Amino acid sequence: MSDCPIVVLGAGPAGMSSAWQLAKTGRRVVVLEKAGQVGGIGATTWLNGFRLDYGPHILCLRQTQENQALMPEILPLFGEDPLVFKRTDRILLRGKYYTYPVKILELLAGVPIGLTFRILFDYVRSNAALKFHPAAKDESFEEWGVKNLGRTLYELCFGVYSRRVWGLPTSQISSRQAQRVAKLNLTEIILRATGLKVDPVTHFNKFMYPRGGMGLVYERMAEQVQALGGEVKLNSLATKLIRRGQRIERVVFQTPDRGEETIDCEGVVSTIPLPVVVQCFDPALEDDVQRDAARLRYRSLQFCYVIVGRERVTNFHWCYLLDERYRCNRVSEQKNVSEEMIPGGKTVLLFEISCDKGDAVWHASETELRRIVEEDILESKILDGLSAIEGFFTRRLEYAYPVYELHFEDYLFPVLKAVHRFDNFLSVGRNGLFLNNSMDDNMILGVKVKQFLQGRQDGSWESHRWFDQMNEFMHLRFEGK
Repeated sequence: MSDCPIVVLGAGPAGMSSAWQLAKTGRRVVVLEKAGQVGGIGATTWLNGFRLDYGPHILCLRQTQENQALMPEILPLFGEDPLVFKRTDRILLRGKYYTYPVKILELLAGVPIGLTFRILFDYVRSNAALKFHPAAKDESFEEWGVKNLGRTLYELCFGVYSRRVWGLPTSQISSRQAQRVAKLNLTEIILRATGLKVDPVTHFNKFMYPRGGMGLVYERMAEQVQALGGEVKLNSLATKLIRRGQRIERVVFQTPDRGEETIDCEGVVSTIPLPVVVQCFDPALEDDVQRDAARLRYRSLQFCYVIVGRERVTNFHWCYLLDERYRCNRVSEQKNVSEEMIPGGKTVLLFEISCDKGDAVWHASETELRRIVEEDILESKILDGLSAIEGFFTRRLEYAYPVYELHFEDYLFPVLKAVHRFDNFLSVGRNGLFLNNSMDDNMILGVKVKQFLQGRQDGSWESHRWFDQMNEFMHLRFEGK
């Protein structure tokens, strides 16, 4: 066995899951995380006296073989008596709240009768047109939506909202962006509403959450990695992957107090964004690989926390703001996930605003963001005025979601193939694979990393086989499976 550690880049859900799984098999691991805590987008942090998530992020309890096999292993990480509940989501459309996922009979009963007829007529017409003009192989999000829902229902429930979230016309976004709802159409909605058809992969409503926040799961993983002889280095930014031939020999990273450091490695498991890791290779990768990686676009988020001097404001976990007049994407109430994270007599509403790094929203002051949020509060009537607001603060996330522009696979998979020609490199997770996956997916990927590397020591990891495996895994997710 090599004396050098496996270096894991990033301590988010995929990174910590991979490190934890590898450490339990006796592999020596070193995790490098640029932030001051583990968990990535799944972290839980003390902010202004409250324990809050980026989200919050809850674990999906799917009735799939992989998910069910994972549960006994991760359950102890959730602490005593974890919360298991049904997720209650809403959409706010034209001043009315509706259940999400959409219950078509509820929606049709709530909108004006003329709109109901338009929804049904457009769906019949779009399906008839599809028989004579089949969809293109790489159809757009808009084409997918109109085909499956009809123009009217698509625009109401997806079109306006998706343009705001992704920052592009939906005619320029790939239908892959739909992912887990990719099989959703009006017929499926009706069958699901009547209980005649339920898909355990795309339709599920039970979730699990630690009472003290999802970040506790990754903190406990980090503790166990360290107890097993591994290291978790926070405030440590990976800057170079020094390679010789087809192998990575060393990782260079920066720390605020010690400057530049170098660590020899058996190999690298990377969960950092693909465009970032491509720039880390030294010597540099080919120009065409760098160009393709630079085309991979991520959407950023501003998180706006509103402290309210009330016990509770809502009875849902998330609410999606669909109408064009809103600037925020959705609002959540942490206390509805775990009331133990917020002191009595107060609650916190989290409003999310999509942006691109460097744009006006990304650089907006706290005062400007508060104005945007307060306008949406008044417009949505989620509060009866602003007098109950006792505080406001923000934080932002640069790499929140991959954006699937049309034909993105034409440059994503060549980049993934290029980095996996190195014998001891694996790319994993939402950012590492450019995959809009869920938290349970990232934990499952940690298991897959462990299984893939079992028996692969002191030599080639055959990383090209990992690329083949991830290619299959990603396309299943792209198809909503």
